Amino acid sequence: MISYGLLIGLLIILAAILIALLTKPLNLNRNRYIKIFFAILILTFLCNLLSYWIPLSIFGIAGSMSFFFTVAFVLLHSSEILGNRKTAIFFIIAFLLGLFSEAVSVQSGSYYYTIPTFFFGLVPFTIPFSWAIIIYLGYNLANLFLYGMGGEKPRRTDNIWYFIILIILLSSITGLIAVNLDMLADPVSVAPQVAQWVWVGGGPYFGIPISNFLAWFFIPLITVLIFRCYEAFSPASDDYLALNTPLNLYIIIIYIFYFLFNAFKAYEIGKIEYVLIGTATMAPFILIGLLALMLNKKRKKLNPPI
Repeated sequence: MISYGLLIGLLIILAAILIALLTKPLNLNRNRYIKIFFAILILTFLCNLLSYWIPLSIFGIAGSMSFFFTVAFVLLHSSEILGNRKTAIFFIIAFLLGLFSEAVSVQSGSYYYTIPTFFFGLVPFTIPFSWAIIIYLGYNLANLFLYGMGGEKPRRTDNIWYFIILIILLSSITGLIAVNLDMLADPVSVAPQVAQWVWVGGGPYFGIPISNFLAWFFIPLITVLIFRCYEAFSPASDDYLALNTPLNLYIIIIYIFYFLFNAFKAYEIGKIEYVLIGTATMAPFILIGLLALMLNKKRKKLNPPI
């Protein structure tokens, strides 16, 4: 039976999808809705964090919606930058590969979830969406790094070796961004005080096997590799939107909130070492992203679009 919370969350996501689909037919200002969803997303994130210190039900209820507003926001964000068709293709690939990885791992007995499952009785509802969100964040951050260095997305007209190497490098960066996020998120989630899932055989990294991090590298890499090949051979998106400072800043802020959310959880359960590791793994991508954002902004001022 679907809970009221899940039903409300699905309606939030559906609203974002409808806005994305109806923007052109109804001449809607999609950027305005992106700002609205982002503002609400920030509020729900803050409520989620406050719920750890202030035991008010309103914070817990509002905070529980942060996941759904994150999904809704990234769909709108992607719709603005990539267009609806590419957005659908990207998230379908990311969702299915993430779900496949999870289902195979749980079915094989590598680990099991202690929270309610949804897909095939093996995987919780939020997990494949989380894969898609994190992969999308990594894809955008890799693009931002590329633009910060004055580069452009791979195109079918590029030299074949340049094309292959650039796609592999960008896809690998996405994989590393996902891994470095998971190096903080996974230990927090499997800690005895939280225990959202349990690794049956344990592992060398706080009870987590190395295979987990290999999956978190290769699933995003493969997802983005497939999508970038499709993207390179399809009609080009409007790159000026990909260079839009607020749109890129939103992605960095969400990545920061992923860090803060897991860092606060780690602090609450007395695992300061997780916070230190998360800072060392995630902060470089945040700082490089901000640097690339500044370089992009300066370059746009020096070379305004014609």
